[in-house]
Amino acid sequence: MVFGYFSNKRREKMLQQLSDSRPNLTRAEYVNRLVKKGFNKHQAEIVHDVIREFIQMDNFSIYPEDDIHKIYAVEDLDDVELIDVICKKLNLREVVQEDIDELDKTLKIFNAEYILTLTNHISV
Repeated sequence: MVFGYFSNKRREKMLQQLSDSRPNLTRAEYVNRLVKKGFNKHQAEIVHDVIREFIQMDNFSIYPEDDIHKIYAVEDLDDVELIDVICKKLNLREVVQEDIDELDKTLKIFNAEYILTLTNHISV
């Protein structure tokens, strides 16, 4: 329990330093970065909102390129839950391991682009 407390404090300090080192990114700016890369605006909005809700850091500006595992400390099993929530909100089927394995061949960082590429793949 003590280790968890210090681990959380260290993470909060790291996130605060990262936040201080870059400008705040609004929801519209976040979504527009993804739309410029060819992603659907509505899906990008859902991804933004779910990530923001999932990480529960209201005073931290999220970026589409942020590595969700490393920066937000979302563990492997939690990322499945995150993807499931996004897929439900987009009325998509559940992701299976084969979908992830295929995507992992080309994308190595679990970020907004990864999630949107995955949702695009399963929507066809």
